[in-house]
Amino acid sequence: MNTEYGEIFRRGGVEEKARASTAGASIAALELVDELVARTYRLPRSALHAGTRCRKSVAFARQVAMYLCHVCLSYPLKDIAGHYQRDRTTVAYACRVVEDRREDEETELLINSLESALETIMLVTPLTRKRAR
Repeated sequence: MNTEYGEIFRRGGVEEKARASTAGASIAALELVDELVARTYRLPRSALHAGTRCRKSVAFARQVAMYLCHVCLSYPLKDIAGHYQRDRTTVAYACRVVEDRREDEETELLINSLESALETIMLVTPLTRKRAR
């Protein structure tokens, strides 16, 4: 794992938010994914939450973030949709797009790296969340 991500996590205030409350941990984990993806794709985090259509590269970065939230963090589609101000079906579509794009070797390596980085950060500083029942 690139130690830069761990450093970003510690300095970025996400860890402090996680300590504030269990509800904060839920948001902190999603914000961690935002930070990880934004830095990887060299985008501002706000681009991942833009309400309008945007460049393909930004849209794919957002789809990757949604995919990581669902696959690595096991968040329900509805929660991810709320975080990105999108519809649940948009998140499901994003997950399918990322899965399809993983057939490309370069994309596969990038997604694997992001998954590994996220899993490592979560092991070092676990951000648990309460499941809504």
